[in-house]
Amino acid sequence: MIRKMLALLTVFAVMAFAAEDPVAAVKKKDAELQALLKKSSRNAKEIERVKSLLNDSFDFALLAKKSLAKGDWEKQDAASQEKFVAEFQRMVRNSSAKRLELYRADSTIYEPAKMKGSDEARVVAHLWNKGKESVLEYKMSLVNGNWKAWDLVIDDLSTARNYKEQFGQILKNKSFAELIDIISKKADEAEK
Repeated sequence: MIRKMLALLTVFAVMAFAAEDPVAAVKKKDAELQALLKKSSRNAKEIERVKSLLNDSFDFALLAKKSLAKGDWEKQDAASQEKFVAEFQRMVRNSSAKRLELYRADSTIYEPAKMKGSDEARVVAHLWNKGKESVLEYKMSLVNGNWKAWDLVIDDLSTARNYKEQFGQILKNKSFAELIDIISKKADEAEK
């Protein structure tokens, strides 16, 4: 019995230390993103890499869920939720890649992570671009051993809250299927 408990504790300890620090996770992705952004022009492969970096940094399933009122999310069947997440991810990924200048920074200072338990964190980054400071707060969760952001607060404006307000307005007059169509069309437009 004691051996089983020790083995279990060892497994949990290894899992706990397997995940890198949330600040290190943000810094690592940011360093590669900044290197790509410093180039005056990017080829198709580099643009796809930027999209991948953004894609790998976010928990789109949780961001999509939090971008809807709880009741709006819960009354959808699993297939509708999956389609919403897929189209939402495509829209955010494509539109973010188009607005790359928002992510450019001359220098960045990261505050130590504010932990909530062992699987939630907030990482605050101070970015300077041409002498102007922006404050980014990454709200993160540990997903399969990797830190993923589910919200990005830029100068006190929450991405999740912004989408939640927009989607709430749309859902007052349109169905969930129509919302998915709107998101899909925006994703298509941003892809061009």
